[in-house]
Amino acid sequence: MNFSFTRSYAQAGYSIITLKNGTEIKGIVKSIDPVGDIVVSLAGNDVSLKMADVIKIDGANNEDVSDNEPQQTQLNSDEKLIVTDRASYPESFDLKIGKETIKMILVRGGDMNMGFAGRHSISMNSEPVHKVGVTSFYMSNTFVTSKIVSEVRNKNSKKQYYKTSWYKANEIVQNIAIKLGLPVRLPTEAEWEYAACSKEQGKLFEKCNDFEHCKDLYADYKDVEYRVDPKGPEKQKYGIHVVRSYSQNKGKLCRNGSESDLFFRLVIKAKDVKR
Repeated sequence: MNFSFTRSYAQAGYSIITLKNGTEIKGIVKSIDPVGDIVVSLAGNDVSLKMADVIKIDGANNEDVSDNEPQQTQLNSDEKLIVTDRASYPESFDLKIGKETIKMILVRGGDMNMGFAGRHSISMNSEPVHKVGVTSFYMSNTFVTSKIVSEVRNKNSKKQYYKTSWYKANEIVQNIAIKLGLPVRLPTEAEWEYAACSKEQGKLFEKCNDFEHCKDLYADYKDVEYRVDPKGPEKQKYGIHVVRSYSQNKGKLCRNGSESDLFFRLVIKAKDVKR
């Protein structure tokens, strides 16, 4: 996808959107999904355009979008992330699973410099640092509880949170998805790291102080081309998956691989939430 953003978020005033066929559209950008549509207000009507057809978005004035946030055209090499999605999603919602609920917190998408280059980075396989895009998603503010697991597996436990292998955790999440009719799943490593470095980290990791499963297989960062919502490798010799922890060992940028019994949480893309 070869397009550029002059402004990296929806405009308060007019912008000029240039399409691959040379057409230029002047309107007010309402929202941008890098892998989906851009919504533009034209003469009071909202029109959706495919981002695959867009090659450039130019801001026509210097007004900020909201919250008096400063203009920023791109993610700098010394920054961790920049939020670009300002669509009108609910900031949180309660996901009801049988008789139990778990709170889902919105993490607005954007660009991130994924990985870590510094002390212990070689042993963590966290190099090279590479730029990725992450679209908006909701993440549960706690690990999946034993009571929630009992709703889908009829397996009671006195422990608050449920700890298990990656394969069983993935199966449980798939069962939750089937029960709810929603594409909930384990977080990708990119989503996990983005959330851990976002302004929502205080809401998400306050009660989650342990290692947890991610969806991706564990491997070196070999594909460092810019991708939106990147996934781990298709195969891995030992079938080991990524585990991350916000405050254990070397902190939120520490990465490792394990098949041990660990905690896990839920994620769903913002665009997939029924509203």
